Amino acid sequence: MEFFIEEERRGQWGWRLLGRTGSTLFRSDNTFASPLQARAAAMAFARSVIEAARRAASG
Repeated sequence: MEFFIEEERRGQWGWRLLGRTGSTLFRSDNTFASPLQARAAAMAFARSVIEAARRAASG
């Protein structure tokens, strides 16, 4: 899996999480003013998923 940062509309950036075959698994609901902001949001999403998986595994 990998994140893909893309300009959805002029000056509006988003992210998609791509699966092994290149299909979109998740997509950002929000748009961001820069690719850097979109990348930061994707990384925050990834950290949230990791934390949720840890909580599910522990109890």
